[in-house]
Amino acid sequence: MKKMTLKVALLAAVMVAVPGVALADFDSARKAAVAEVDKAKKVGGEWRDTRWKKSKRVTIKVDGKKKKMSFLAAADHYNKAGDSKKAMKYLDIVKFEGEMGYQQAMEQKNAGPRH
Repeated sequence: MKKMTLKVALLAAVMVAVPGVALADFDSARKAAVAEVDKAKKVGGEWRDTRWKKSKRVTIKVDGKKKKMSFLAAADHYNKAGDSKKAMKYLDIVKFEGEMGYQQAMEQKNAGPRH
């Protein structure tokens, strides 16, 4: 049930922009998103596709060729390309994954076999 709740929450975060984040500048939004991911990493809750260099989650076109990368790398790419709307969209996902990764790690920190 918790897995389904996380999937629904992730879908909602992607579909609905977080108020205020879209108006913030990229650098401060990136720092906030990375801070959330770092917080999750400290408790063992960093999700793979957030910033892992080998992630193949996001596929974008670069110079006419498809390239796969993490959400954070995609945000940086779109910011560099001047598409701030897409860059902020991916930063919203990064921030969400950091928050949910931390929450998931805290909820499951005592999980284990029950004998």
